[in-house]
Amino acid sequence: MPERPLPSEKEVLSWIRERRNWGRWGKDDEKGVLNLVTPAKRAAAARLVKSGRSVSLSRPFPKEPGPNNSLPAHHYMKTAVRGKGGFSADYYGIYYHGVASTHIDALC
Repeated sequence: MPERPLPSEKEVLSWIRERRNWGRWGKDDEKGVLNLVTPAKRAAAARLVKSGRSVSLSRPFPKEPGPNNSLPAHHYMKTAVRGKGGFSADYYGIYYHGVASTHIDALC
């Protein structure tokens, strides 16, 4: 297969302008491409289900540094007892754009 030439700066900038979604659904939109997930699309996806098996897409947060993890995650747990009750809390410190972890997104 012949080697493809690298695109010019002008080409790359035009791709960025043409393919961005910023403002596609209005200036106040916060859902972005989730606007494409319509009730009809959800119903069509539900019809594709063959079993009720759930598959996790999670990855562990490695907490030890290593050759592929120079920025390990931090995890601390705190428990406070107050009278007959209390609470426990977790703290996670993660470098979101590292090699050992992936993006962390939320649908709020």
